Amino acid sequence: MLIERTVWPQNKKCAAMISVNLDAEFFGKIYYPEINVDEGDILRLGRTSIRFGLPGLLEVLDRYEVKATFFIPGVVAERYPDAVRSVVERGHEIGCHGNNHEILAHLTAEEQRAALTEARNTLTEIAGTTPTGFRMPEGEISEETLVLVKDLGFAYSSSLSDDDVPYIREGCELMELPIHWELFDLPYFVFTFDPPIPPGQSRSACMDDVLANWMYELEGARRFGTLFNLQLDPQAIGEQGRIFVLERLLEELKNTDDVWIATGEEIAAYCSK
Repeated sequence: MLIERTVWPQNKKCAAMISVNLDAEFFGKIYYPEINVDEGDILRLGRTSIRFGLPGLLEVLDRYEVKATFFIPGVVAERYPDAVRSVVERGHEIGCHGNNHEILAHLTAEEQRAALTEARNTLTEIAGTTPTGFRMPEGEISEETLVLVKDLGFAYSSSLSDDDVPYIREGCELMELPIHWELFDLPYFVFTFDPPIPPGQSRSACMDDVLANWMYELEGARRFGTLFNLQLDPQAIGEQGRIFVLERLLEELKNTDDVWIATGEEIAAYCSK
């Protein structure tokens, strides 16, 4: 069977989107939705990611001249407005990552609309630009969520893992830029004792193995003409020994000259044509 390939700009073989989930201490809600994020190792790691991980990540992106898409919860923007502005000042895209890192599928339609509206307004006020992209907080969403996202004026979602190329989702007519778990640094590297993350402990991953995984995924994207959508968290990739993994990957992306590196907004706009 012949697989139809996506045609990318300038005859590039594939597209690459570098995305960052700027969750700070709210990353803990991925594992414990009801946790108090102001207690234990979660708070320490979250603040460290903003103070040290984010500047390190931004420096590398600057050095390789790569523009990324930062998905930020409204509450994180409120807590760390200067961090958000530092992202904007470097020309990166700002996207919405929920308001309080809530599980949207557990809320009514009215509650979801209120949360996403508040998040969009907060990000617009602090960043000085209205976000056009949405990524669900880790947890669950519903078709109703995506309809609301479209209705609230967002141009695309980057939340689902049901394809390898951008597509228009039936029922809500929203552009989806798919993601995949193996291209997310946090599950490989996150570790805290209090509370235990991951539950049951025993992780972090070998950095060489993670880099190899990402290189294989990039080669697959080249071969099949798909979207390589990398998810990063500053507290994971921003660590002093892990930032080299990103540098090696960006060197490959930049040196081969056959990958279209773009923000979510740019990819969605191109595919919408």
